[in-house]
Amino acid sequence: MITFTVSRNGNKAKFRVPCKEDDIRDVQSQLEIQYDTDTRVYIDGVDSNAPELCILEGQNGNLDFMNLLGRVMYGMDCGEFEQFRAGLFVEEPGDITEIINLAQAVDRYSLIKEDDLRESGLDHEMNLRGAIPKAEIEKTNYVAIAQKLLDSGECEDTPYGKVYVNKDHPISEFFDGKHMPAYYDRHCQYAVTLRNENGDEDCMFLPCTRAELMRAAARLHTAFPNDLTYEIDDTELEDERLGQYMEGADIQTLNEYAGLIDNMDSEETEKFIAVVDYCQQYFKGADNPRNILKICKNLDSFSYVSGIDNCRDLGDYLIAESGDYNYDADLDNYYNYEAFGEDYLGEQAGRFTEHGYVGINDWETVQHYLSSDAMEMGGM
Repeated sequence: MITFTVSRNGNKAKFRVPCKEDDIRDVQSQLEIQYDTDTRVYIDGVDSNAPELCILEGQNGNLDFMNLLGRVMYGMDCGEFEQFRAGLFVEEPGDITEIINLAQAVDRYSLIKEDDLRESGLDHEMNLRGAIPKAEIEKTNYVAIAQKLLDSGECEDTPYGKVYVNKDHPISEFFDGKHMPAYYDRHCQYAVTLRNENGDEDCMFLPCTRAELMRAAARLHTAFPNDLTYEIDDTELEDERLGQYMEGADIQTLNEYAGLIDNMDSEETEKFIAVVDYCQQYFKGADNPRNILKICKNLDSFSYVSGIDNCRDLGDYLIAESGDYNYDADLDNYYNYEAFGEDYLGEQAGRFTEHGYVGINDWETVQHYLSSDAMEMGGM
């Protein structure tokens, strides 16, 4: 956790990172920043258990990029954080761009602790190789490896111990200081790379707020997010069909859709897939991403019963299980379940899909949004 003291327009605020979007909006409000796309601030102070970060005091800052630094630091374990602090001391980075890039290259710095040479030697080899087979660990003399580093004369003294810099592991440009890089630290439905006409890129996790999307567009010098192209880098969608529905969608439609999907439980997701299947069979234009979005927003306009594939079972469910009717088991032989199911199906223009029964229970709403944008009923 880092606490920045930031100022703008003669106002000051505390900004603790990592944070959520609401916290950024709160700081913007305290600083009387007029536009939610504007994240520029002046850094008056830095409170952190990495004292080398005080180099940022007196510099101009960006709330999004300051939060990125907090996210990267939050993702470190204790050993990585020690390496990070040692790296800051050795490299003396001059700005937040250099600091974030260093934070992504902590395996460049091997801490040699003279009171635990074996662990230091093992950590050094892990820095170089990433992983080591257990059998090799058991037979390797890591004390000798650490001692060799100490005897090399290339270790530097820091407040955190002696540090050997692995020069074969250079600091690469993870962050260019202008655009948000792909740092995977959160659940999302989509991880996307946004791209402007010049090929500049900015990475986003969907769903996000409108303000976050607008700020990404601003970083790419584009007024409207839908003027950007995008590429889906990763997805956590529960079912691959959910992704297929949005093929060709603009970024704002995709983001709104991701927000709706993100709030669905497994039963709602199953119903959504069934309803889309139903609509795509019987409504023209139901494969358009914007119309898929309308369906997603209006699922309550449809009836769905999972696993039902005939009128008798539908009638049985409605009368005996749904709770919508006063069912009396003693009268079971007198109920005409099939006829009831047929009538219900007819009233709702219902169909049995591979998922179960789907019908329309709010014709007025469905006709309104499925008849607009060239959506017409067909095949019924």
